[in-house]
Order: sequence, then structure tokens, then C-alpha cells
Amino acid sequence: MYLIIAGASVFAGMVFSFAAAYFTDKMIRRHSKYTFFDFLPKGMVFSEYAGEFTRYGKRKILRKLYYIPFETLKSISRDPKTAPHNIEFKGEIRSYFLETKRLGYHIFEDGELVFDTFVLNFGYYEKLSSVTVKDRFGNTKRLEKAAEYYHNKFKNAPKKKPFDIADYVSTVKKRKPKTSNPALEAPSYSREWK
Repeated sequence: MYLIIAGASVFAGMVFSFAAAYFTDKMIRRHSKYTFFDFLPKGMVFSEYAGEFTRYGKRKILRKLYYIPFETLKSISRDPKTAPHNIEFKGEIRSYFLETKRLGYHIFEDGELVFDTFVLNFGYYEKLSSVTVKDRFGNTKRLEKAAEYYHNKFKNAPKKKPFDIADYVSTVKKRKPKTSNPALEAPSYSREWK
């Protein structure tokens, strides 16, 4: 009887340990792929893994994405004593909560963020006054320095002059008229001007 109890306890412990290790590893992989912080020329993107579900036999992975434009950013703050792993951004922040496939984006030449899903560029988001990155990237001291650096770089960037096509395309030069007689084109040294 004691052997059966000991064997069952060991078996239950092993099943629990392997299941916990599997789910922990799965969550770590999901977070490392979908949780990131991206610096752009005109703002910052914070993406966070928000879970998954299965519909019609296909796995759907959800993400929360926050776009923090430098133009409306008011402050970047962290409290190194009470919460060194948290950082707060205040300003006009756009929050998206969708499937990860719909949250793809590109950056145009002028530095603007443009979503691959067209409707997200004009709506389908929630406006927030602040967002706190809580315990996602370890100590946020380096993240705060980088955010301050890129925010100052945006504020101190020289203004672009308006586009003038004349700077890049030269005007067409007028061609000198020519005759079919090459003797008339040759230089003449005659001084008989009558």
C-alpha cells in the first residue's frame, strides 16, 4: 500500500511538473515574440502579448499595441525605489487590441507609422492619457534613457524645407540651331565685313 501511495505521489508530481514546465515555456516563447518596444522616427510602439484562443481549428493570438507619438508625449517617468521595473508614458496614446496579424505596420519615408490594416490608420483605437509598462523588460533604466534620447532627437530635429523639384531636375537647355552644310558650321577668320 505504501509503495502504491509513493508511486502515485511521484507520478502526480511528475505530471504536474511537466505540465507547468510546458505552459511556462509556451508563455515565455509567446512573450518573447509578441512583447517588444520599438523606437520609430516620430514615436514609440509598445506591443504586449494578450493571450490566445482557438476558433474553427485555427489558433488566434491577441496583442495589445500602444502607439506613443513624440509630438503629444508629455512625460516619461519611473520610480527607481518603489517600482524599478515599471515606466509610465503620459500623453495622447493610441491603444489597439486585436489579432496579431492585423497589427502589422510599416514606416514611410517621412517617419509616419502606417498600419497594414487600412482602417487602423483612421480609427478603431482607444485614446489613453497614459500607459504604464509593468514588469516586462526588467529594470527600465536603460529604456527610460533611450526614450528620452529619441524624444529629444525628435524635438531638436531640423525642420524640413518644402520640396522643390528644381533642386533635383535641371531645365532643358536650348539646342543651338544647326545647318546641313558643315562648311557653314566651321569657324571663319575672314575680316571682310561688308
